[in-house]
Amino acid sequence: MTRPPFSARLLCFLRWPALFVVFIGLAAGATAQQASQPAQSSAPAAAGPATPSVQAEVSDQAGAPGKKVILDQAEYNAFMAATKTEDPKERAEGFESFAQKYPKSVVVTDALEEALAAWQTVGDSVKVLEVAKEILTADQGNVRALAIVVALDRVSAAQGDSAALDELCLDSTGGMRVISMWQKPEGMPDADFAKLRKQMDIIFTGAAGYCALQQRNFSQARDWYSRVLQADPADLQDMYQMAIADLEMTPIDANGFWYCAHAIYLAQNSSNAGAASGMESYCKPKYVTYHGSDKGWDSVMTMGATRTTLPGEFAAAISPGPKPPAPPAAPQD
Repeated sequence: MTRPPFSARLLCFLRWPALFVVFIGLAAGATAQQASQPAQSSAPAAAGPATPSVQAEVSDQAGAPGKKVILDQAEYNAFMAATKTEDPKERAEGFESFAQKYPKSVVVTDALEEALAAWQTVGDSVKVLEVAKEILTADQGNVRALAIVVALDRVSAAQGDSAALDELCLDSTGGMRVISMWQKPEGMPDADFAKLRKQMDIIFTGAAGYCALQQRNFSQARDWYSRVLQADPADLQDMYQMAIADLEMTPIDANGFWYCAHAIYLAQNSSNAGAASGMESYCKPKYVTYHGSDKGWDSVMTMGATRTTLPGEFAAAISPGPKPPAPPAAPQD
């Protein structure tokens, strides 16, 4: 199957900011520090034990739903040192170092999530993937880390990485199962939760479609891509791969020509002329083979540019060309 090169959509991971408020409980009082912000803020005085202890209170914009207690002063100091680091690369390395030194810490997952966010700021996808997998080792149910792994594995799989494809197919299935049971974290606004859940559902479902496409299960791929496009009709990657699923079926589903045309329009509209050209080099010959000529192709392209959803009876309007004549019978002896 000939496919044009495609620059996969970069994952813009919507991270709900866990605000880590840490307190040193001393007899005289306490100080508060938000790990998401290096600046220190004052905290109300609080009574505490004579022996210093460290409390890490996980909170959000609505309040503090729970507490995590760090009992070791050196562990607290290491966490706070990473917290106060402003340079994103050094911040990421600091939190990773903390996680490696204190793998059983009550805030190890929090530290890794901070490292992940910092590596995303740096733009290092290799480290993002590495840390996301570390988070899953520490917290197998971390659906957001799983979504990052799936999204980045899909990019690698598209570049020919068979190991990434195997992992992608396994994790996309697991992701769809987990996301269906995922509960809104305390303090997260309903709108943010809905947006994040939709984004991750698109990631997992699109990946499942890609796996089915690679396995030449075109009918299943089409089902998954249909679900993605209902949620995000402007998804260029899945729009084009939906076209491939339709046009590789036997018999061809001519609706695939509209998906082709609309994907080309989306690529052109995002100033990705190379992708648009590559897509047309796959789609137009398919159309000529199916229809018998390129007559009507310009109309298909116009419809792809002017309609945001598949027009009703689109496929019926494209008549298949005449079947090629049967080969001559073999001579009889």
